[in-house]
Amino acid sequence: MKMRMRIIAIFLCGLFILPLFSSARSDEGMQLERSGTSVFSEVDAYIAREMKRQRLPGLALGIVQGDRILYLKGYGQADSSGRPITAETPFGLGSIGKSITATAVLQLAETGKIDLDAPIQRYIPNKYKGAEFITVRQLLNQTSGFTQISTFSNTLSSANDQDQDALEKNAMSYAEKFLKQTNQTEHSYRYSNANYVLLGYIVQQVSGQSYGDYVKEHIFSPLSMHNSFVTLDEAAVHGLAKPYRRILGYNVAYEGPYIFIPGDAPAGYLYTSAEDMCHYLIAQINGGRFKDVSVLSAKGIQLMQTEPVSGTYAMGWMTDHINGLPVIGQPGGSIGFQAQTYIVPEQQLGVIVFANVLDAIDAAWPKTHVITTTHIASGVINLLNEQPIGGSGLSISQKYLLVNGFIFMLSAWLLYTTARTAMRCLGPWSPDNSGHTEISIKVISKIVLNFAGLFIIMLLSMTQVVPVWHIATIFQPDVILWLKWMTVLMALKGSMEVIRLVRLIRHVKT
Repeated sequence: MKMRMRIIAIFLCGLFILPLFSSARSDEGMQLERSGTSVFSEVDAYIAREMKRQRLPGLALGIVQGDRILYLKGYGQADSSGRPITAETPFGLGSIGKSITATAVLQLAETGKIDLDAPIQRYIPNKYKGAEFITVRQLLNQTSGFTQISTFSNTLSSANDQDQDALEKNAMSYAEKFLKQTNQTEHSYRYSNANYVLLGYIVQQVSGQSYGDYVKEHIFSPLSMHNSFVTLDEAAVHGLAKPYRRILGYNVAYEGPYIFIPGDAPAGYLYTSAEDMCHYLIAQINGGRFKDVSVLSAKGIQLMQTEPVSGTYAMGWMTDHINGLPVIGQPGGSIGFQAQTYIVPEQQLGVIVFANVLDAIDAAWPKTHVITTTHIASGVINLLNEQPIGGSGLSISQKYLLVNGFIFMLSAWLLYTTARTAMRCLGPWSPDNSGHTEISIKVISKIVLNFAGLFIIMLLSMTQVVPVWHIATIFQPDVILWLKWMTVLMALKGSMEVIRLVRLIRHVKT
């Protein structure tokens, strides 16, 4: 009888207590949902504000935590037709693609096809003697000694090469350029696209597939990255966002040849969407796993994300801090596209931000790797951590106000001095204000200086003596065009100075 009463009592207690626990769990879930909605509303407002400040045509955002996508959204327009940006819209990935190349190399290393500490001579033609002293690991960590400035001429010359062997030709060109050294030398970290172009070529050599086919089969497909592409044509068919440049602060669609450079694909010419990059970030956060698929071992992921020396370069990733919070990340930029990704390891948090406009003024000088999307991605992480967003620097309008103001003042001064020279040259003859009429070194120097600018601009434009000039022409055409016009005006001023000099000589003779 007592046992029966106890059972009835327990049952009755359960009837009252169970709804209380159920109610508690329900309230907790609703509270998290409300909190999440509030945070993401703040994120939306922040991005809307930054898009207006920085005049971004379109932007895509992805946020992941653990093995879940927390937030995916597109903002703005993909092109002038008004087509909206979505989470599935492809963008240029830029240098973030280097980590995809590193993943491919480490996959082949885990299957025993690549030895990270073997000289790259094992995987490329033997005629390059310097390949004996550089390892695959050094290419991955960017400690080969290659330089970035020296890659610009290859970027320019290979832009129109759309052949299937473009990557091989570009890699061999880098080999000719950088692998002439025939002695062992220790190199510090120096960023260079050449490292990852050679790694892409090694992937081809070892796997027996083209670099693009390997990436699609072994990375994109397992990670369900269905809106990720290895060629411009594929990306364009599937709704690639239109790339824009800024001309005097206004966004202008770019139609030129530098959107896609097949020979540089492993270093930064892949295309993907915010949703697909979320899948990739989940794998990076979870030891190489996405859902039930593993693209790399946990040990391989840890190796990818670890710098050999603090403050250098891991394998497609760099370390940083956001409000004191340790992060790993990588910016990406190509003509008309910019992106930034961050992973916060201790929170298993990942963020990707894409935008479809880029020029040189988007960069923070002298830290040119810090771009507009870098500031936005940092701001998103700060919002998620209930931290102050922090300064995002000058707006694009403020930057162009400074640049255009400088251009206007210098142009006005040059026009004034040119007009003044014209009046002195073409008007009635009179000596200068000091009363001197002799032919001086100062007069000759002024003439030489007026023509020097035009000569230098012609030399830079007609040759590749300084390839960075041509890169600047691509990324900041408005400023470069203004410089060209100013040198023409200076040459005109110099011509009038020559006429004045001839008149002076005649005056001295008589």
